[in-house]
Amino acid sequence: MKKRMLASVSSLLLVGGLLAGCSSKDSSTAADTSKDGKIQISVWSLQSQDKTFLNSVYKDFEKENPKIDLKVNEYTVDSMKEALKVAASSNTMPDTWFTWGGSLGSFYPENGLAADLTDISKKDNWDQKYNKAAIDLTKVNGKIYGVPYHLNSMGMFYNKAVYQKAGLSAPKTFDEFESQLQKLKDSGVTPLTVGGKSGWMLMRFTEQLIEHYAGPQLHDQLNTMEASWNDPAVVKSFAKLKEWSDKGYFPKGFISIDPTELETTMYQGKGALALEGTWFDGNVIDQGLKADNFDFFSFPSGQTPERMSSFVEMFQVNSNLSKEKQAAVIKFLEFVSGKDEVNKFADKYGSAAALGVTYPDTNPHVSVMADQVKKGNFLISDQALPQQVVQALFEAQDKVVLGQFTPKQAAQSIQSAIKDYKANNAQ
Repeated sequence: MKKRMLASVSSLLLVGGLLAGCSSKDSSTAADTSKDGKIQISVWSLQSQDKTFLNSVYKDFEKENPKIDLKVNEYTVDSMKEALKVAASSNTMPDTWFTWGGSLGSFYPENGLAADLTDISKKDNWDQKYNKAAIDLTKVNGKIYGVPYHLNSMGMFYNKAVYQKAGLSAPKTFDEFESQLQKLKDSGVTPLTVGGKSGWMLMRFTEQLIEHYAGPQLHDQLNTMEASWNDPAVVKSFAKLKEWSDKGYFPKGFISIDPTELETTMYQGKGALALEGTWFDGNVIDQGLKADNFDFFSFPSGQTPERMSSFVEMFQVNSNLSKEKQAAVIKFLEFVSGKDEVNKFADKYGSAAALGVTYPDTNPHVSVMADQVKKGNFLISDQALPQQVVQALFEAQDKVVLGQFTPKQAAQSIQSAIKDYKANNAQ
């Protein structure tokens, strides 16, 4: 049985989220062929990645495939999520779209909107082309519903100059990490560069605190909703989040600040640390800086193994395509994510799902993070949990920081959302 479709958003969101949030070459799903006989493919992708390297990949593809015409819409992270909601509720999905794994990506196959690519993956030998972990993260109920694109993990990046000026080096323990936050604050810089708008960037710290206080086993049980979030470990995590906020470790007024607005503070040395992913080196290079100006350490959870938050990025395919168009879309997606093209842009691509990628010296942290994540990882919270529960998590952490919830109330509110979710989705 298909899950209930997302409700339509307001016309204001449709105008503000889609038009302002994207740079559009074609806002509608393309017809199978144009007047000149070319197969037209409508693509929704992330604006940041398009500007960094994907636009060059698109040109390479069209040059090699002159009978295929790409119509690309570019979105920010949050406007992509909203645009997909609108398209899902109005049955106007593009031919292929960027999305994430877990509960963010599973909605589309569960509602018959994304094509099952399991047979295609076997025919095209994806097991020889992509990291198995990346392929597994595209699955829903054992079937593959996306072409893997990035296999990302996250950890703490720091500005070397800021750390050296403060006389600090990468911390080994959680307690040492906390003491460094105060020393950095005392030195006149913002310890943690976080933009809290939309919730997902602050969530990265919330989940790492839960990993610290709950430990891997309980953390995994919380994310699968087998354990109650009304747990002392969760309460301690929210209490620590509030403590860090009250001590000024986050930027002033950060709850309402867009994450992208704070990126430059770390580049400029006004901020010390960012909880970022394998795309960080590429972002730094895109700013005209050297990735060697920064360094990386795993969040010191104090657990064994010291796990990293991880997730897959992928492209899904519209389930309502002709065989000819689906074949063209798959050809395009395998080109975009394949090792030959990735290696051409490895300095900007980030941590690719493709096998056989060689990262240049200009990107010193990608391979280090790839080695580190082998020790252990957990699925990032906003993909591990149902989106209804994710929104409750975002609201809870905001209210804790603003003093509107106690840590105990925050934990209770999330468990209440889980109870409602289970009741609404009972078979």
